[in-house]
Amino acid sequence: MRILITAPSLDESENVSGISTVVRQIINSSNLHFVHFVAGKKDTEKRRFGWFLRQFILLFRFYREAKKVDIVHINTALNTLSILRDFFLVSIAKVADKRILLHVHGGNFLAVCEFPSFLLKKIAEKMLAKADVVLVLSRREKEILESKFSGLRKVLFLENSVEVDESISIEKKPNSVIFLGRLEESKGLRELAEAMKILTSDPTLSFTLRVFGAGTLEKDFVSEMKRTLGERFYFGGVVSGEKKIHELAKSDIFVLPSRYGEGLPMAMLEAMAYECIVVVSEMASVGEVVVDGVNGFLIQPHNINLLVEKLKNILKADEEFKQSLRRNARETVKSKFNLNSYIQRLERIYREELKLESKDLAHENTRK
Repeated sequence: MRILITAPSLDESENVSGISTVVRQIINSSNLHFVHFVAGKKDTEKRRFGWFLRQFILLFRFYREAKKVDIVHINTALNTLSILRDFFLVSIAKVADKRILLHVHGGNFLAVCEFPSFLLKKIAEKMLAKADVVLVLSRREKEILESKFSGLRKVLFLENSVEVDESISIEKKPNSVIFLGRLEESKGLRELAEAMKILTSDPTLSFTLRVFGAGTLEKDFVSEMKRTLGERFYFGGVVSGEKKIHELAKSDIFVLPSRYGEGLPMAMLEAMAYECIVVVSEMASVGEVVVDGVNGFLIQPHNINLLVEKLKNILKADEEFKQSLRRNARETVKSKFNLNSYIQRLERIYREELKLESKDLAHENTRK
């Protein structure tokens, strides 16, 4: 049997995407037979006329590919454009008479924001109801989804996972702060910029900020941070693979002050795996991973003062406390977010919930 799985480009130089990271792990770690269907724009791609035309053509290509497989695994997020695109993909898979796994990766309408219109909510509800299985990232997200939407067939949860490379040497640079992700408004870059200005004004604090990623705010944000921090700021563009791991392994603090849209951030799990002290917005599934003051710190979205307070407390903390946070973060990921366990649970969902025959263990990574 064949599984068609959707995601943006799996090339990390084109997409700094949690969904792409998850799908790349699934394809590389499972023995099942996957066909990758590219759905989603590149980080630097503009939504102009040509892009919208390609989305229209994409629907016909998707129907053609869906006819060739047995299961369709659609990765989505509950935001406006993803809902509109993936409603059609789910509908096409239904017309093609395929079993559908709809994998929800956060989105601003999941837990933080209300739908801007009744129509958009109904479209989202119909999309979710058409799926044979809806998969979310935590028990809390399952409860939220079932309380917001009616008519869902089956909702399951499967937390994201990371593979921890035990051979990586962890040598922290004191008071080094890292941001790794898409350079977009939703990631809280405005809040981070304001926090850096406040922290810089305190002569008792010594720290650096290293930023890695790409996105629409790249030029403005990088310019602003250079003005604010000078030599204490470094921008490294997109990093992937071993280089990304090494950057995390030498960073002291990982910051992700997202405004909305997060599910269970892969970058956060990776940072915890390599003993960064994480400061992250509490939303969706994040609160089921990070225990404030134990294995990281939680802030409320948009709360610049709280972000400053948490960062300042870490920068001034004694090394014994920081080491405790790091050890707890790594142990959390190793014990609860193991990649092998994730793949086994996903394959069980394919077999038991979507009736994929376990005898099919052919493996293929085909880009469509």
